[in-house]
Amino acid sequence: HGHNYELFVTVSGEIDPETGFLINLKGLSKLIRTRIVEKIDHKNINLEVEFMQGKMASTENLAVAIWEQLEAPIRGLGSNLHCIKVYESENNYVEYFG
Repeated sequence: HGHNYELFVTVSGEIDPETGFLINLKGLSKLIRTRIVEKIDHKNINLEVEFMQGKMASTENLAVAIWEQLEAPIRGLGSNLHCIKVYESENNYVEYFG
């Protein structure tokens, strides 16, 4: 079993005057679920996670790799990725701002 990481994704950008929203949250949730959560959940990060192949499985490297997986698709939803925060434990986390 791998770690149970907690992931926080922050986006930024302009609020759409027609919807009043910055980003479609359903779209964002689906992106995070399919591109990240389903791939890392209960997995051995080193062995079973495609986008971590050949990297040391540190929380820092994981945060950077998650950024790389999400940056372009989030831009596709009309927002900017602002921050990836990965909690390894309550007191141990990494914040990455690209």
